[in-house]
Amino acid sequence: MTDLERKLAETLREQAGAVTPNLAAAWAEQQRRQRRPPRRRLTVVIAPLAAVLVVLTSVLLATQLNRPSAPPANPGGPLVLARPVHRPMSELRMASTPVSLTNFAGQTDAWTSYAFTATVTGSLQFCVAAVPRGAQLSSDAPQYGMNSPVCVALGGGPVRAGYVGEGAGPLPSGKAVYLATPQVDTLRMFNADGDLSLATMPFGALGADRVFVTDVSPGSPPVRFEVNPVPANPASR
Repeated sequence: MTDLERKLAETLREQAGAVTPNLAAAWAEQQRRQRRPPRRRLTVVIAPLAAVLVVLTSVLLATQLNRPSAPPANPGGPLVLARPVHRPMSELRMASTPVSLTNFAGQTDAWTSYAFTATVTGSLQFCVAAVPRGAQLSSDAPQYGMNSPVCVALGGGPVRAGYVGEGAGPLPSGKAVYLATPQVDTLRMFNADGDLSLATMPFGALGADRVFVTDVSPGSPPVRFEVNPVPANPASR
């Protein structure tokens, strides 16, 4: 190779090195770019998710505030009354005008249940009797079944006495009658399962005391009561 050819070859190699890319450096740059955290992309994704989370939290708090509180496991106070006792009508000295409670069908006739107060052996008691419909409540009137009338000694609480209906008694099963003091406007009764029997209005009066009649679950009599419950504040709902 002549000197001219050698110089020409060196010149060509130098020019080739100037225009040929550095493959190693280019690959390193590409790897660096791929490892760079996509900050902008994460910001675009996270911002809407944060806004949705704020909205869901607000809805959850509003739902919790608007949800009514669960009723207590044992609402009201214990209902402690004297037990009803059968008394012949001839032993009773009626002390009030009887209050008609309900009509019901017997095996052959229709009957009417009455509540009244009567003096029994010198003490005033709350009594319930059932006579044929249309008949006057008196010692001469036929009585329903073997347990009419029944009488209950008066207590000193807001609910003074009561009687729960039964199949052979003077008040049909599924009904209950209570005598309450004049201050009682609303009477709420609860059985052992917490089921509510509501008597919102006095059914009648025996003297100054008030008579309440309510439906009850047969075989599950009220065991707790509440009088004049305070209504829930609408602003708290």
